[in-house]
Amino acid sequence: MTFGERLQELRKEREMSQRKLSDKSGVSYSLLNAMEVGERTPTREAILSLARALQCQDADELLRLAGYE
Repeated sequence: MTFGERLQELRKEREMSQRKLSDKSGVSYSLLNAMEVGERTPTREAILSLARALQCQDADELLRLAGYE
């Protein structure tokens, strides 16, 4: 599973639109969309902001999927 696939899965599990997640996380809508389709690699800060907004219990999983070991 890729970072973008997992991000989209978490977002949909929480019944959030990309716009809502963008608003809650402070990550721009266009960047969020590009991350989900695999066109952009997120920064650590963006991943942590998204994890907080999604109330993700395992931010380390997202970091690993994005290539941060």
